[in-house]
Amino acid sequence: MADETPRPEDLGPPAPADEAGGKETLLLRHVLWRGLIVLVLLGILGFAAFYLTRAGHGPAPRSAPPPSGPLAVNIITVEPKDVPITVEYLGQTEASETVPIRARVNGVLMERGFEEGQLVTEGQVLFRIDPKPFEVALRRAEAGLQSAQAVLTRAQRQVRRFEELAAQQQAAANELEQAQEALGVAAAAVETQRALIEQAKLDLGYTTIAAPITGVIGMRQQDVGSFVGPEAEPLLATMRKVDPLYVRFSVSERDLLRWQRMTEQGMVGDVGVEDLTVTVVLPDGREFPHPGRINFVDVAVDPSTGTAVVRSSVPNPDRALLPGQFVHARIGGVSRLGALAVPQSAVLQTPAGASVYVADGGVAHIRPVTTGAWSSGEWIIESGLRSGDRVITDHLVQVRPGTPVEAAVSPGAPGPMK
Repeated sequence: MADETPRPEDLGPPAPADEAGGKETLLLRHVLWRGLIVLVLLGILGFAAFYLTRAGHGPAPRSAPPPSGPLAVNIITVEPKDVPITVEYLGQTEASETVPIRARVNGVLMERGFEEGQLVTEGQVLFRIDPKPFEVALRRAEAGLQSAQAVLTRAQRQVRRFEELAAQQQAAANELEQAQEALGVAAAAVETQRALIEQAKLDLGYTTIAAPITGVIGMRQQDVGSFVGPEAEPLLATMRKVDPLYVRFSVSERDLLRWQRMTEQGMVGDVGVEDLTVTVVLPDGREFPHPGRINFVDVAVDPSTGTAVVRSSVPNPDRALLPGQFVHARIGGVSRLGALAVPQSAVLQTPAGASVYVADGGVAHIRPVTTGAWSSGEWIIESGLRSGDRVITDHLVQVRPGTPVEAAVSPGAPGPMK
């Protein structure tokens, strides 16, 4: 029996509409097949998660082994003691004296007698102004004095002659008065010429500009050949005295009141401001080897900043410090009397505040505290501790409230502290 199934080539080309429908069917089958695969995978993952989260199917959590005994920690017993305290303020250096060098007479610069940035001594010649016009003015004033003195001599002779004639009643009284008036005018003219001579000598002396202090001179502002003077450009250079150097810093009103309260309550030693030491800490953290002293405290608080200016004088023999540097001024020389202090490692700092762990009855207890000044690696405790409290200083990560603790025994020690 012959196969009657028609072959594709016998059917002829399909109609265009049938071909488009077949493509849409294939695309729909492809989308449904991929969606079925995704649903199967989601079902498998959900079943696995459900299975593992049921009791007894997940991995068992590891529990920390129970401690074998009390935790060995370092413990200190706090007792009142005098603690030297220091405070630091951001400061800026400035020259102890700043002198602008200016020309007091008009003239042309003829000479410069210094090197910029070098140390110059008091009296050293810095600039010379052309003195010739002032020498001429001095000679003119001297000549004027001679002329005025000649007039004065003649007036004196006239007065004497009229006095003799008046005595003999051979001269009128008004003639003697006129001669005496002329004598007074001549004498005044002499004094005027003497003053002109003094002024001329002063002007001539001003042509030599000498250093008024010993210090470092900065960059020249005028070159040789420039016309200078009060009516031109008066500033020639600036001198600064840098030994000693000043360090100026600001103290807040709150700190001033706190120190005042502590002094009144006897919490700090009674030390005068002039007895406090000032150690300059350089920007790289090194201490400047020459300590200074406070020589000025402002008498008023700046209302815009709420601070008062304090200034200290610091020896600077090697000129290692320069004016304008930003440094830290560390104030020392005062002690907190009868203070309770604990090492830095014993204090926990949290957003809720500072606290320490205290060992009492073999158990750790947390104690909130208020910290004060910082001194040599220790915090001064203002409140929260009492004399005799035993404070834990290490292993604070392992300690919790209620943790059994005991004092650690170092090699060679007699035994744990009870």
